Amino acid sequence: MQDAQEPKKSISYSALDNASTKGIHYRITALSAMGVFLDGYDISIIGVALTIITAISSFSYTSTPLGKGLMAASTTIGMLIGAILFGYVTDRRGRKLMYMWDMVIFIIFTALITIAMNYWELFTFRLILGLAIGADYTISTTIISEFSPIKSRGKLLAINVSAWWIGSAFAYVIGFLLLPFGINSWRLMFAIGLIPAAIVLVLRRSVPESARWLNVHGKSEKAMEIEKEVSGKVDALQPQSQKVSIFTLFNKKYLRATIFVALFWFSYDVAFYGIGLFSPIILALFGLSHSLSILGSALFAIVAVIGSFLCIATIDKWGRKSITILGFSGMALSLFVLSIIGITTPKSAFTTGILGGVIVTMYILFELTQTWGPGGTDFVYPQELFPTSVRATAQGWGTSISRIGAILGLVGFPQIVAMAGLGYGLLFFFMFALIGLVSTIILAPETKNKSLEELTE
Repeated sequence: MQDAQEPKKSISYSALDNASTKGIHYRITALSAMGVFLDGYDISIIGVALTIITAISSFSYTSTPLGKGLMAASTTIGMLIGAILFGYVTDRRGRKLMYMWDMVIFIIFTALITIAMNYWELFTFRLILGLAIGADYTISTTIISEFSPIKSRGKLLAINVSAWWIGSAFAYVIGFLLLPFGINSWRLMFAIGLIPAAIVLVLRRSVPESARWLNVHGKSEKAMEIEKEVSGKVDALQPQSQKVSIFTLFNKKYLRATIFVALFWFSYDVAFYGIGLFSPIILALFGLSHSLSILGSALFAIVAVIGSFLCIATIDKWGRKSITILGFSGMALSLFVLSIIGITTPKSAFTTGILGGVIVTMYILFELTQTWGPGGTDFVYPQELFPTSVRATAQGWGTSISRIGAILGLVGFPQIVAMAGLGYGLLFFFMFALIGLVSTIILAPETKNKSLEELTE
C-alpha cells in the first residue's frame, strides 16, 4: 500500500458545504444514529444481564472477576478488530456497502445471543457482534460528515453519538422492567434489539453513496448527481485519484492528529466503559440493592443523555476543543472525589446523610460532563482531521485504539476492586481522565466553521 496521493488542486464541495440543513440531512443522520442507538443498547444491556447470568450454572464463570471482565469486554474486543478492518474496507469499496452489511451481521448475532447456552457461546457471539458494531462506528459517522453542511456538521455528528446514550439509557430502563421475568429475562433484553435493527436495515437502502467518496475514486459525474439530489446544486467536480492507505495516518502531515485521536479517545474509554458497563455493580458496592442499582443506572444514563443534548447545542458555537476540555475536567473532578470517598469511608456509611448526596452529585457530574465533552467529540474529531481517502480508516483507527482502553477499563477494574477496593478502582479511572484532559489541552485543534477540505488539505 502507498500513501494517499494529494490532488493537484484544491477540491471544493460548496454545494454540500453551504447547503441549508434540511430533511435529507436529518434522515441520513437518523438512520445512522439508529445504528449507534443499537450499539449503545447492546453494549449497555450486558451490564444488566451480568447481574442475572452469574446465578446460572452454565454461565458461572461470570462470577469471577476475570470472567465478568471478559464478558463485559467481549463486544469491545470485536469492535477493536471490526473498526479498523471495516473502516479500511469502507474507504476502499464505498460507504453504502458496509452501511448495509454491518446491520445484517448485527441482526444475525444478536439473534444467536438470545439462544446462547453457556458462557463461551455467549462470549463468542458477542465478540463477532462487536465486528458489526465497530464497523457501524466508522460508517455512520463518515456518511454524516461527508453530507453535512459546515455550519451544522458538528451538531449532526453530535446527534449521531447522542443516540448511543439514549440507547444506553433505554437498555437500563428495559433491563429494570424485565427483571420480574426471572432468570431468563436477559434473553428478552437482547431480543428487543432485533426489532429496530430490522427496520433500520430496510430504511438504510434509501441513503445514497457519498459524493466525496465517489469523486476521489474518479466517479465525478455520479458525485455531481448525488450533490444535486442532496442540495439542489452542483459543483464542477473533476475526477480525483486518491489511493487508500492506512499509512497515510502516520505521515508527517497527519501524525499529530493521529496521536491526538488515539490518546484522547483511549483515555476517555478507559474511564467511561468501566463506569458505564459496571454502573449497576458500582452502585451496589456503594450500598444500593440489586433492583435499585439498576434503576439508579437508568437514571444516571438519562443524565448522560442530557449531557449529549448540551453537546449538540454547544459544539458548533463553543467549539470542539472547549467542550472536550470541559468534559474531561468534570470527569476528573468527580472520579477523584468518588475515589477518595471509596478509599477513606467504611462501606456502611456510603448511603448515609450528606455523604450519600455527595456520591450522587459526583455521579451526576461525571455522566453530564463526559457526554457533553469527549463522549461527543470522539465521533467528530476523526472525521474532521483526515482526508476523504482515509476518513473511515481514521475513524476505525480511533475506535480500535479506544477499544484497547475500554478493554483495559473493563478487565482491569474488577481486578483492582477485588484486590484493593472500589476507591482504588475509581482512582484508576481518574488517572486516565486526567491524561485525556492534558492531551486535549496540548494536542487538540479547533475545527469548527471549516470545510473538511480546508481542515485536511
